[in-house]
Amino acid sequence: MSPTDLPEPSRPHPPRDRRGELAYWIDRSLAFRFDPSDTLLVSGFWRSGTTWLQEALRDVLYAKTLFEPLCPLTRETQVLHAQHGVDGKSHEFLRLYMPFCGTEKVEGPLHEAFLQMLRGTSWGSWVRRFRKGLAESLRPRLVVKVVTAPLCLRAAQNTFGMPVLHVYRDPRAVIASTKKTRWHWLFDHLNLQEQLLDIPDGRGEYFAKWRDEILEYDRADPVTRTAAYWSLTEKYLQESYAGYQGRFECVSYEQLAQGREPIFRSTLAQLGLSPWHEHFRVPEADSTTTAVVQRGATVQERVEGWRTSLSSSEVAAIETIVSRFGLADRLTAGVNP
Repeated sequence: MSPTDLPEPSRPHPPRDRRGELAYWIDRSLAFRFDPSDTLLVSGFWRSGTTWLQEALRDVLYAKTLFEPLCPLTRETQVLHAQHGVDGKSHEFLRLYMPFCGTEKVEGPLHEAFLQMLRGTSWGSWVRRFRKGLAESLRPRLVVKVVTAPLCLRAAQNTFGMPVLHVYRDPRAVIASTKKTRWHWLFDHLNLQEQLLDIPDGRGEYFAKWRDEILEYDRADPVTRTAAYWSLTEKYLQESYAGYQGRFECVSYEQLAQGREPIFRSTLAQLGLSPWHEHFRVPEADSTTTAVVQRGATVQERVEGWRTSLSSSEVAAIETIVSRFGLADRLTAGVNP
């Protein structure tokens, strides 16, 4: 099934971006040059620095970008939602929905969605709206950024063999960032039972071991629910990649932001990738999606800013949940004194 065979998008209708539409046709015409196994996929939870990382890699690798091709605005994703029976859910639900794959390799609409994104031909202008210009679409490499892939990422990598860079950020910083931006409204709607237990695609069998905790967290505030969603999806990703020997790297945002060129170089080397130029520099500019209140912030402020953005009770709740799922090592900035 090709993008032109897919049904017209139902709801919501994405805003039109003329430059993004032209970029889509350029991508389609050049798709024959792109082997899915060569495309770098950047994964990570919302507000974890994935956009900053993708845009830095755009410069370091001299690549073009594809932004969130599994979002509800693309035709491939809408077909996927219909297959999994969630297409009637609210837009807020679908924005936080992560496709699940319990088989060794992806199949059907999920296979098609990954194939199109890794070839750079995912439908629509919206996923290309952050390109620097049309000339970017002519670049010989591709970096795809997806925050909703953790529950199917291993199966997709088994299928296509592409390099994957998963970035995680201290969850206290993640949640502080959601509170500083428009993202807080989205996580206000988060329902853990609906996302992790109720969808009949096999995910409930995995997450059932934490059913009591999920139901308990669902009765709590958005900070608690977000911390639990972060922890449970990161836990699944961690376990799905246990013992994996392929091109997969998991690195902290804090390490990348503070270590910069040496960390980028070593991480790319582990993935079998090389910078476009030997003497590259990691851009210091804010990413496209940096919150207004964070623009111009120093690296230290981005790493430690959560200490002044969260209450002591919120910090304690996050640390307790993260530790409950064995992910205390992800508290990269140390435990709050």
